[in-house]
Amino acid sequence: MTGSRGDPPPVSDEGERVPVSVAWILLAALAAALFLTTQMRAPDTLETEVFPALASGLDVVPVADAIEVRETGADTDVAVSGWFQQPMVIECPAPGIPLVPVIEGPCALTGWLMGEPESVVHVSVEANSREHWTTSASGPSIETVFDGPGSAWANPLRQNGDSVPTSVVLIGHFNDPRVAACQAENQAECRDRFVVTVVAWADGVENP
Repeated sequence: MTGSRGDPPPVSDEGERVPVSVAWILLAALAAALFLTTQMRAPDTLETEVFPALASGLDVVPVADAIEVRETGADTDVAVSGWFQQPMVIECPAPGIPLVPVIEGPCALTGWLMGEPESVVHVSVEANSREHWTTSASGPSIETVFDGPGSAWANPLRQNGDSVPTSVVLIGHFNDPRVAACQAENQAECRDRFVVTVVAWADGVENP
């Protein structure tokens, strides 16, 4: 006899190859799925940006470090890297009380400089309705006001969908000397706003 009742039945060569073939097929399918996952990224995926190290002779710092500078009360120029997002355009009626130009009031706000590339302005168009709303950045961010430069270099807001911010290096200062002239209830806001005087770099372009 070639075997006893307790021995497993012999397996043919063909039988041995079946599970191996199935394993290879499964591995190949898994590899293909992983490849497609990495290739099929949405075109609007916000990637990590490499910012310049210097701008106009100043060390470029991230938003979180700029906030620390702000809290010291310093009013010196700082070069800050991050992602800029302009707000939705709003109607700005004449204020009931005099406001300090450039730094005071909601209509002076030119946007936010964020530490991470987040979508914070949203537009939804369905049938005959159009809604838009703004969400707060989950990471560090600072309010910006522009004292001179414009923002034509920034990614435009979408007619429908989520905003895509622009990678940028801005030079400016906190604790502007004009803060003392702001209304008492607005002085903290005026003090904390980043007054931009130079757009040093935007989306890979120097001095856009």
